[in-house]
Amino acid sequence: MKKKIYLFLMLFGSFTTYLMAQTNVSGIVKDADTKEALIGVSVVVKGTTSGTITDIDGKFSLSVAQGKTLVLSYIGYESQEVIVKGGSYTINLKSASQKLNEVVVIGYGTSKAKDLTAPIAVVKSEDLIKRTTSSPMNALQGSAAGVQVVTVGSPGSSPTVRIRGVGSLNNEGPLYVVDGMFFDNIDFLSSNDIEDMSILKDASAAAIYGVKAANGVVLITTKKGKLNTPTKITYDGYVGLQTPVHMLKMANGSEYAAMEIAKQTSSDLAHVTLSAQKFGGSGTNPTTNTDWYNEILKKSALTHSHNVSIAGGSEKATYNVGMSYLDQDGVMISKNNYKRFNILAQTDFQAYNWLKVGYKVILSNSTLFSPNNAAFSYAYYSSPLFPVYDPANTTATPTAYASSTSIGFANGAFSNAVAAANYYYDKTTSWQVMPTVYAEVSLIKDKLTFKTQLSEKYTSNLELNYTPAYFVDNYQKSSDSKLSLLAETKDNWNNYIVDNLLTYKEAFNQHHITAMVGQSIRDERWRQLKGTAPDVPGPQEEYLYLALSQAAATSATVTDNGSDFHGFSWFGRATYDYASKYLLSATFRADGSSKFQQHWGYFPSVGAGWIISEESFMKQQHFLDYLKARVSWGMLGNDGVPNNINFATTTTNNGVYGSTATADGAYVPGYIIDAIFSKYMKWEVVKELDAGIDFSTLGQRLTGTLDYYHRVTDNLAFNKQLPMTNKQVYGNWGKVLNQGVEVTLNWADKIGNFGYHIGANLTTVKNSVQDLGGLAYMMTGVAEFPTRMEVGKPINYFYGYQVIGVYQNQSQIDADPIAKANGLTPGDFKYKDQNGDGVLDASDRVNLGNYLPKVTYGANLGCNYKNFEVNVMLQGQAGNKILNMNRARRLWYSDMNGDAKLVTNLWSGDGSTNSYPSAYGTTKAWNNAASSFFVENGSYLRIQNIQLAYTFKLSNQQGAPQMRLSLTADRPLIFTKYSGFTPEITGAINDLRNLGYDNQVYPASATYSIGWRLIF
Repeated sequence: MKKKIYLFLMLFGSFTTYLMAQTNVSGIVKDADTKEALIGVSVVVKGTTSGTITDIDGKFSLSVAQGKTLVLSYIGYESQEVIVKGGSYTINLKSASQKLNEVVVIGYGTSKAKDLTAPIAVVKSEDLIKRTTSSPMNALQGSAAGVQVVTVGSPGSSPTVRIRGVGSLNNEGPLYVVDGMFFDNIDFLSSNDIEDMSILKDASAAAIYGVKAANGVVLITTKKGKLNTPTKITYDGYVGLQTPVHMLKMANGSEYAAMEIAKQTSSDLAHVTLSAQKFGGSGTNPTTNTDWYNEILKKSALTHSHNVSIAGGSEKATYNVGMSYLDQDGVMISKNNYKRFNILAQTDFQAYNWLKVGYKVILSNSTLFSPNNAAFSYAYYSSPLFPVYDPANTTATPTAYASSTSIGFANGAFSNAVAAANYYYDKTTSWQVMPTVYAEVSLIKDKLTFKTQLSEKYTSNLELNYTPAYFVDNYQKSSDSKLSLLAETKDNWNNYIVDNLLTYKEAFNQHHITAMVGQSIRDERWRQLKGTAPDVPGPQEEYLYLALSQAAATSATVTDNGSDFHGFSWFGRATYDYASKYLLSATFRADGSSKFQQHWGYFPSVGAGWIISEESFMKQQHFLDYLKARVSWGMLGNDGVPNNINFATTTTNNGVYGSTATADGAYVPGYIIDAIFSKYMKWEVVKELDAGIDFSTLGQRLTGTLDYYHRVTDNLAFNKQLPMTNKQVYGNWGKVLNQGVEVTLNWADKIGNFGYHIGANLTTVKNSVQDLGGLAYMMTGVAEFPTRMEVGKPINYFYGYQVIGVYQNQSQIDADPIAKANGLTPGDFKYKDQNGDGVLDASDRVNLGNYLPKVTYGANLGCNYKNFEVNVMLQGQAGNKILNMNRARRLWYSDMNGDAKLVTNLWSGDGSTNSYPSAYGTTKAWNNAASSFFVENGSYLRIQNIQLAYTFKLSNQQGAPQMRLSLTADRPLIFTKYSGFTPEITGAINDLRNLGYDNQVYPASATYSIGWRLIF
């Protein structure tokens, strides 16, 4: 019994000692300068994972043994340690200059911002997630100087991204590097997956990526856990409605009828007469008044996104697991939406003092239903004088859609837009698996490390394009035999990169040196299998198989395609700084590529910086807090040319060499080698000079950067016409220059509980062709409305006549030899006779502007008061032109409808207008020639984003979950003179027919949403 009592007393004493050793520590964390409470400060017991974060009032509380040390850390502030002695603490964290001390990802490494000799723009996750977009790059629009982002309205579509202009006819988008893996776009990523983006804009920063970096590099670091951080669960989400903005107002039935009658042609009058006879009304008062755009567009479409992440870390390991789901519906009436589900998992582990290993994987599954963009063309062209449905159209199947033939049209361009939208099925299912694994060995502690990393990307796409069996009229039908058609395309990509890096760091006295050498192996494989078959049942997906075709086997087709690429590279970088004042950097990359017979290319760069504010002669002044001057030069490559372009090709066909011999009833094919090819084809090369300054002043409240860049693309690759032949040879023939300035300014301040910030960025681009391989010019674009390249002029400028007015009366016609020679009448355009020879011919066509804006800009302003915050962002461009192909199609379809601005302003008599032709004039080829009438100003200013947010605790208990609620209007308003849906016109650089042409453009939408962030 005595032993039991003794044991009890020992246990009780130990427990009491433990309780006495533990103490409840509480406190509040504030900004040392403003004394404002800091929300979300990490408070961790040193050497453990035990800890908490400050609440909305900056307070924290936790039980800690006396004598232990608390580590307090917060982004933008210096970390602080506090030894626990019990009681309550007020802890003031000192602000660190975010711009100067933040760590920037620079490609195969990191650097402090103050040590950079190149202009690198950094965008953080918190800025990206304010936008309600499907692609992270859409969220970047207007945020960074030198970066132009052109968005597309349809769900799941990739934006066009240009960095410092355009210098290639093959590809214009930057290289995306996600945790070491190369990508052409990052549409598969959620903004919530991203920790930050580093945009390498100039050649000295991007040269480390050599032959892939000619158009700039965007480095994406995905989220991961942090050491010594308690587990944090975050749920982000939003739900919103999308509504079309800047709707194109079309001429109504009365206005269209008035135009057709004014033309005074029998065919045009027939449209009005037949409509009245069949559907009612008379003359300019028709019963039918179909707004085709209104018929194919919804009033609103739903979009919602959800993201859950669990992250944390111990003293040796970090982890992060996240899942996200996006569902974005389109504003077209047909099935048109985008869904994406992502999983991201990451872990890093310090296995030994000398070994760190890590693994990360991203899984992405998406489904895209694409719209039939041709429906937008039909909506513009088609007459409002026939309805959507016509029960009398008994030949229509399966739905009684109305036909334009009922009012006298005999052309497929005037098809029923609603039928075109609904009789269309295009589904693309995509799977992507992207694992990355690495090991990092410390060979000499804090000096020499070796890192090896394997990154892989496996992508599988399946596209089903199905046209059901349907019939509206002889111009709008599934096929001549009224059968359905299924096209199935399977694409598989399997890419991998192996990187090996050796990094050495040394510091002595005031000298700091970093040297890195690396080696990279890259392998890319693409395979495609495509088949088509008619008379497949459908439209349910379980019946969409080629094998279910009811037609003869010979009517099916099967084709395949593929490519292989192999690359091997050596690269290195060295940086040096003395006394944190004088900075030097140099990089070099040697790239070997299987695309070219000349396998190797070499890409050096150098940079220098001078932190002037650290000089002794600057210490007496108090205006500038920081001032750095820098200059850099580098070379970049672009291997974005077709595979095997510099190898001879073999052509096979029946009758080659005139042979018509047969064997067993079949032609014997002949073969010929195309001997005309560019044997010495090589990559395009960019050489760029950049000079800039970084500064901060007025107590670091005002910060800014200013850069001048001069960027020359040499070895420009394109097809060049050979003299006296019908042959073109693809080779390195040209040179293009892009030059301009970039300015970024930011102001941030606090007055008591009120904080505010204002920022702006502006970029100018002057683009000009320097050489075309001896050619004076080169015609591109649409034949009747061409673009042209010419030495000394911008790339692909619109080429045509300059309209200087409208002939108002016969006396003006009689006084003008050009008008008399061409049989013109009042109401026709008057073109400028550029050379004054009294004849209008090709020599009078001029540069009408091009699709590249001369200026792009963005601005942001916001304020916060206690738990409230408001942010507004604006974005725009100026100096670019758009060729309105909707209006220009009148060259081929003179009886088409038009936008109300055009139709209601047509010339109707002397003095009525000097800008628009007469109704009859719209039918003439003279007035529909390529001219400045069809080339419009594409400048705009858009209110990009407005957000109101409130942050609060769900309860008053210490450590209670925090909630942030927000109301967001995304792209709600635009100011522009352009007459179309949107002045944001994309187009692939390798398809010169659509650069700057407004043709079948999906309308832009505003999104109004409510969002939330819940942190446990």
